[in-house]
Amino acid sequence: MASRTHRGIPLSALNPKFLHTNSTSHTWPFSAIAELLDNAYDPDVRAKKFWIDWTCIKGLDCLSFMDNGAGMTRGKMHKMLSFGFSDKKATKGHVPVGVYGNGFKSGSMRLGKDAMVFTKTKDSMTVGFLSQSYLEAIRAQQVLVPIITFMRDGQNFAEDAASLQAILKHSIFNTEIELFSELRAISVVGATGTRIIIWNLRKTTNGETEFDFSADRYDIRANHSDCSGESQSMTPESGYSLRAYCKILYLKPRMQIILRGQKVKTELISKSLAHIAIDNYRPTFLQSVDVAQANIQSKRVWITFGFNTKNKEHYGIMMYHKNRLIKAYERVGCQRKAEKKGVGVIGVIECNFLQPTHNKQDFDNTDKYRKTIHNLGVKLEEYWNEIRYKRKKEDPQCTMPIEDILKFPDQSWVQCDRCLKWRRLPDGIDCNILPEMWFCSMNPDPQFRSCHVEEEPEDQEEEQHSYPKTYKQERKSSKPNQECPPKAPAQKPLYQSLLLDSITWSPLASPVTRVTRSRAFSSTGFYPVTDVGTSSADFSALSSQQPRVKRKFSMAVEVPGPVPLDVLHPMTKERKVEKNARAMNEKEEEAVEDMVILDNAVQANQQDPDDWLCGMEEAESKWKASRSFWECGEQQQPLGNWGELEEERQQQQDELVHLMHTAAQERDACREELQWQQQEMQKLKQQSAALEAFREECNHLQTKLAGVEEERDGLSAQCKQLKEELKNMRQRENKRRSPYSALCAEEDRGTLWTLRHRIGRLLVSFVPALDLNQVDYNSSVIDEMLAQVLQELS
Repeated sequence: MASRTHRGIPLSALNPKFLHTNSTSHTWPFSAIAELLDNAYDPDVRAKKFWIDWTCIKGLDCLSFMDNGAGMTRGKMHKMLSFGFSDKKATKGHVPVGVYGNGFKSGSMRLGKDAMVFTKTKDSMTVGFLSQSYLEAIRAQQVLVPIITFMRDGQNFAEDAASLQAILKHSIFNTEIELFSELRAISVVGATGTRIIIWNLRKTTNGETEFDFSADRYDIRANHSDCSGESQSMTPESGYSLRAYCKILYLKPRMQIILRGQKVKTELISKSLAHIAIDNYRPTFLQSVDVAQANIQSKRVWITFGFNTKNKEHYGIMMYHKNRLIKAYERVGCQRKAEKKGVGVIGVIECNFLQPTHNKQDFDNTDKYRKTIHNLGVKLEEYWNEIRYKRKKEDPQCTMPIEDILKFPDQSWVQCDRCLKWRRLPDGIDCNILPEMWFCSMNPDPQFRSCHVEEEPEDQEEEQHSYPKTYKQERKSSKPNQECPPKAPAQKPLYQSLLLDSITWSPLASPVTRVTRSRAFSSTGFYPVTDVGTSSADFSALSSQQPRVKRKFSMAVEVPGPVPLDVLHPMTKERKVEKNARAMNEKEEEAVEDMVILDNAVQANQQDPDDWLCGMEEAESKWKASRSFWECGEQQQPLGNWGELEEERQQQQDELVHLMHTAAQERDACREELQWQQQEMQKLKQQSAALEAFREECNHLQTKLAGVEEERDGLSAQCKQLKEELKNMRQRENKRRSPYSALCAEEDRGTLWTLRHRIGRLLVSFVPALDLNQVDYNSSVIDEMLAQVLQELS
């Protein structure tokens, strides 16, 4: 082999055997087909439809793939048939799946030994040939890819002659007419697109292809002996059915797939479950520091849990990456044990923070992946326990496990075949009974009945909240807590609450120390402690201030000495400092609010501030007398229960915050509902005004109709009179024509002329265009016009 060099340095060569070596990364044939689907789905192609079919060309089984995307130029075709060239970028939020620039080579060579690519753009048509058979026949030492291009202006490439000869000699298309027939097939689906033909399909040891094309005329099945009979009930359908695999291949499908002439009914897997609950996972390795606000925010990864409504034996985690399915039905945590926990539960997560493997069927086994799997197991078991707890609470008498109960999806979503937007259907509509072709105009919801309307938004991240884990709260509240000191009275005086909330512990305090409250934190996270002898004179000195000004009080009380940190809650010193500092800050804010309330009460009662301060001194003395209660509690148990009390208080606070968030959501929902009702009321008012105007117009038309009917009755009476006159006139005319009335002919003719003249003047009101000066009254023109008018009136 003659080595090529660049400035004297040898260039690396690529042996043709690498095509087969590279394809062995796909241990499953469907993963190879998914690579071709990804290429059509990515934003550089933007295909709306993708066709997969089986065909027989010259006695060979072939797989054909075609899309109506943007097509490829000659340069893009050359990069696709080369290795490692991937310049795909996200467009309008559409993130590409392809990463390595190797999907087509590994996928196509996994399916068969030879592949032909036909592509068409607005300006050119290109044919590429990637073939192991061709390279073996010519005994090539490097990978050669014949490419020919036909330009619309007729200026083709001169060097394509050798490529054309190689394609016609070593492929299944031996004439240019056959090549152009395949290019014309692209025009059937669109002005641009790509068509791929793969033949010499890989075969099993018994000589059959890996695919079964006869089991289902609208499907392609994996031809494995272990996917038949009873084993199919335990194996997910996506493991052996290409149609089922394409249904869940994308988390939110944006491309319509037609398999063997029939559309694949893709589904939103996260919306097709029962008893859906949303949880979140905050990976510690995704923490990002916001320098502007100087705070640390953890990115949330949302997880959707629910029950499989089709087969309870198919359960696990559906792990997606950039909208693409990587691992399906991955069992985690309790699902891997023989305890029958988590049966039927499916979790859906998009792991964009993990790195998929080369074949996009697994993730790199890093510490991030292992931590994610562990936390998914924890979250799944929490969901399992929560569902069973609610089930038992709602129906204690039910003995049937929830996984054995017939379930239906919580929501129904369907995709429009024209605009490919997803629409949510009202509850109670079964997607299985919908027509084969469904469009937005069929939507029962009038708000989303047009393809021009934006897609109904799903749950946004800022609106999502993890479901409340009531079983954990119930379990914590049911634990016996005998070592905790007795609770203070429910209704204690406000000044006593203020004094009790002003206590803080500090490792710098002496056994008997006066502690003064301060708004600032010390370097250790506690409030600074000073030995200040504050007496009642200090309180009375504050009375010199104006009575309507809010006052800041400095209260000092004697507290017991410090307690060693090692006997507190079993956590690190730094975490204790941070926790105590946070708790004291909250207590300080509550104390300040209480002081403001007290000051307002004094002002409302017009009480002298000195008298109120004296009452505070009495309250202080009373509290000192009862201090033995706390000292006794300390001697009995060295503040070990304070950590539990603090934990319980923190839990209660979290519950209150959650309730506040829930109330805020309900308030926003009510506000939106009110706005919607107001809009509907405004629409009803407009419709009422339009209806009133319509009624007035109807009344006016009825009045006009009554006048027209009266006029019609008058004309009908005149017409009857004219009929009688005409009848008499005809009788006289008949008599005039008889031999006995020859003498009266002249007189009757004059009478007829006069009558016709009168009738003509009457007919002018019905026929305004009639000109009486041009009418021959001796003829029967007036008679015929009168007959026509009478016929119309009758």
